[in-house]
Amino acid sequence: MRIIITLILVLISNISYSQTIISGTVSDKSNGENIAYATVNISGTNIGVITNEYGFYSLSIDKKHFKNNKTTIIYRIVGYQKYSLVIDTTNKTNYNIKLTSTVTKIKGVKITANRNTHDEVIRSTKMSVIKVTAKSVKHIPTIGGEPDIIKIMKLLPGVTSGGEGGTSFFVRGGDADQNLVQLDEATVYNIGHLFGFFSVFNSDAVSDITMIKGGFGANYGGRLSSILDVRMKEGNLNKYHVAGGIGLLSSRLMVEGPIIKEKVSFLISGRRTYIDKVFNMVRLNLPYYFYDFNAKVNYKISEKDRLYYSFYLGRDILSISDEYIDQKDTTAQNNATGLNFGFTLGNYTNTLRWNHIYNSKLFSNISLIATNFDYNIYSTYDNNNLQINSKIFDLGIKADYDYFHNNDNHIKFGGSYIRHNFRPNIVNTSGDIESLLHTQEGEEMLTHEYGIYALNDWTINHKLKLNYGLRLSASSTEGKTYVGLEPRLAMRYILNKNNSIKASYSRMKQYMHKVSSSTVALPTDLWYPITKNIKPQSSDQIALGFNHYFAKQGVSFVFEVYYKKMNNLIEYREGTNLILNNDYESELLQGKGDAYGMEFLLRKESGRFNGWLSYTLSKTTRIFEELNNGNSFPSKYDRRHNISIVLNYQISERWLFSTVWVYQSGARFTAQIGQYLMPNPNMTSVDIIPLYSSRNAVEMAHSHRLDINFTLLPKKKRKFKGEFSFGAYNIYNRAQPYRINVVPNDNGTGYKYQQPGLFGFIPSIAYNFSF
Repeated sequence: MRIIITLILVLISNISYSQTIISGTVSDKSNGENIAYATVNISGTNIGVITNEYGFYSLSIDKKHFKNNKTTIIYRIVGYQKYSLVIDTTNKTNYNIKLTSTVTKIKGVKITANRNTHDEVIRSTKMSVIKVTAKSVKHIPTIGGEPDIIKIMKLLPGVTSGGEGGTSFFVRGGDADQNLVQLDEATVYNIGHLFGFFSVFNSDAVSDITMIKGGFGANYGGRLSSILDVRMKEGNLNKYHVAGGIGLLSSRLMVEGPIIKEKVSFLISGRRTYIDKVFNMVRLNLPYYFYDFNAKVNYKISEKDRLYYSFYLGRDILSISDEYIDQKDTTAQNNATGLNFGFTLGNYTNTLRWNHIYNSKLFSNISLIATNFDYNIYSTYDNNNLQINSKIFDLGIKADYDYFHNNDNHIKFGGSYIRHNFRPNIVNTSGDIESLLHTQEGEEMLTHEYGIYALNDWTINHKLKLNYGLRLSASSTEGKTYVGLEPRLAMRYILNKNNSIKASYSRMKQYMHKVSSSTVALPTDLWYPITKNIKPQSSDQIALGFNHYFAKQGVSFVFEVYYKKMNNLIEYREGTNLILNNDYESELLQGKGDAYGMEFLLRKESGRFNGWLSYTLSKTTRIFEELNNGNSFPSKYDRRHNISIVLNYQISERWLFSTVWVYQSGARFTAQIGQYLMPNPNMTSVDIIPLYSSRNAVEMAHSHRLDINFTLLPKKKRKFKGEFSFGAYNIYNRAQPYRINVVPNDNGTGYKYQQPGLFGFIPSIAYNFSF
């Protein structure tokens, strides 16, 4: 605490006072939602500020910028018309601004206007950060024709796919559980449906998505590799709006509108797959489905107070029983044994947020958060019953404060507390199986995670800017407390109006981890806390970057190189079954790792032709004393090259073409390279002993695919807007290797590896509407 207080005093030491201060919020005129990261500056100068993530701003204006006691303030952000406000020294100091969405026409085609979108990228200290809106990526082709936020994130530099179709992703050499995924500040532990082929986020309910891969501010913590911040829409304060879609595999519907106009709004959204119904139509049985439900209430209590409540619920359900036996198959009917097998799994999250403006300089956001993830596997066979459960429940509170002391110093400070309740491996049995597998309640593991922080975004002069801060984190479990200092530093230096260079350093701590059983083909990921014997994971990352804006073409270019050192990483022994194993600590190993690489992103956000090109060159290694003879080995998902090309082209007023091309190096595996014979201990026969390569020494085949999508847009000036999408995944039907099979050679001597693909060519059609 002394360190944090001292830092706050240091942060304030370079502050000078201005005479006039204006503040307020910036919002969307059409729906009342607050607009984050809008630019607010004094006309004709480089002096300005950016709204925080809740749309609040505070701008200090010196006397010299007033002429005849008047000056002009400019408000702008991509996607909205620029707004000019003339103020004088005798006017009020609180200005809540509403911006109007803007479009323009080129050759009869309606497209987003090209605006000055590069200011934040060039001038901000933020690096390794990419923000996209749900609206801007809604036409990008994905499996099933439905927008998928997680799939789109994996098209960005520095993000590696775990496998074809899945939602797991790996950022800058980290593991999948090192990514903190949040929905309105609540942690989402399971981000996939249908074994990972669909993400849990309904695009109709989402406003924008921000991914942070490095250069973390001190206000972020809890994971090593990335923060994926997903924000729900707030609910339209001015008018009712309905949107939805019907696809081959699922349908969705979203309704939002005012309860009290400009005062209270709501949003509800639902989605359900009907894979089970589709298979029934073709006389096949797949008793599986998933659903999602989102809800939000937005209450504008006063000009200084706002209350939000967000809720999410999602479940996957599989149920197999004798009723699915073909009724015409009398033999199968006679042999029925009362089989009943299935599982359910899912999340729910709750977030209650209070925004409060204390004065023209101080803003706060206080959140109460509850989140839960659980799964339940059950089976009944011949009067034998088995049920396996696991769950994690979090209850937390966090407070974040923004203090805009002047235009050159934006101070943030706050703290958080989370109570984690882990209950892995809950087992209930009855019948004969009980003699083999006993009922066990599963050990309840309680941990308490804390964090306090302070940072300052300090503009030293018009060229140099620093963001420096410190986070103090801690976790207590089993009578032991781990404490970690996490310093953060980011720098930006402007070369000219279109070029800047950046550098950052960040240390991160992680006090929990996820393990998956390699011997059970079910959704059986288990979350565990640190213990007396399992230490917190940590990482130190440095990054350098160069940003350039091609003003004439409206194209931004970002190039970054990074190095990350990781300690106390988690692995588990090969062949380990962590399900039903309460002695899991003995199966876990801890080691260290390195990751380094370079990334570039070429991005055009507006115009008739837009999209991006990303490329990542990276290498990731691990060292565990108990593995690979203590020698360094590649990470399983050490993919050397990753290329993504995303293009949108407005063919005509009503036709839009979108395409994605992806290339990536193969994942790694440990190969059997031979075998030899050895007499058994009784000398009665011989055993075949396999020989293996070093760990993860062999690379699977490289893969690439092309996806396309055509969209027939609605006619203009219609209240009901419907659009059809026609597309295809993997248009040239190239297999994307996802596993390794060992099969005999064709000549009958020896063995060979096969790399089967999961998906071939998959067509899609969808209908989306809004009114």
